[in-house]
Amino acid sequence: MRLRTMRGDTLIEVMLSISVFAVVAMLSINLMNDGINTAQRTLETAMARNEIDAQAEALRFIHQSYVAERQKTSSESGFKQLWETITSHAIKPSLLEDGPDDLKDGGLTAFDVNNMDSCNIVYSTNSNGHFEKYKSFVMNTRLVLPDANKKSPQYLGVDYSSLLNNEIVITARNRFDEASLYPRVLYKKNNSASTTNNSNLNQGDTIDNLYNLVSSAEGIWIDVAGNNELNPKRSDYFDFYIRTCWQSAGTNVPSTLTTVVRLYNPEVMQ
Repeated sequence: MRLRTMRGDTLIEVMLSISVFAVVAMLSINLMNDGINTAQRTLETAMARNEIDAQAEALRFIHQSYVAERQKTSSESGFKQLWETITSHAIKPSLLEDGPDDLKDGGLTAFDVNNMDSCNIVYSTNSNGHFEKYKSFVMNTRLVLPDANKKSPQYLGVDYSSLLNNEIVITARNRFDEASLYPRVLYKKNNSASTTNNSNLNQGDTIDNLYNLVSSAEGIWIDVAGNNELNPKRSDYFDFYIRTCWQSAGTNVPSTLTTVVRLYNPEVMQ
């Protein structure tokens, strides 16, 4: 008689149990993914800020060093040459004010870094792309030295003028790429460098294992505007917009960070 009264779970009860388990499992997985994505975005933002700070400090260092060497001629002061190089990219301030895409001045569209659907708009390869219009550049923070003319060991004996034109202030369009992970400047070995003036290298360092040439700049660039609308290169001060754009984990819109560094022109300072 006891066997007749015993029975198992019905099909409906089994299906209900499986459904409840599936819902709980999916919610748990989603919560775990959200947590991982949040941690990933936090790390990416921290790394992006580190890159921005490095660029900002390089700009400030060049400016302050030039101010300290104001009495020297261009041939005597490497920092004067560097300052003139980076400020030669200055454009009208109205062109770099973040604003709606329909704001135009002189045929250029105002750049609104906070309202972009994709970073692709920055990396357009046509002749009217952002880097061409705004004369964007990036600094090689590993080759900004206190006295470039003395060819410190980090310069490895390379002619300073070639570094000034090609390796310190990077303007080549093909060196700017979309960020594969987060905004960063990638470096490569200086295999072609001379072996002169390298007596002060750290023990274990050789010419070939120093990564001090910029390979590419991913998701980071600098735009500079002067306050003089008629002649930006002769402005009283320059605003350096250090911009980043990258696709963070778990988001549909790109992440962006911008820092503005204002530096006064030593040539017009009293």
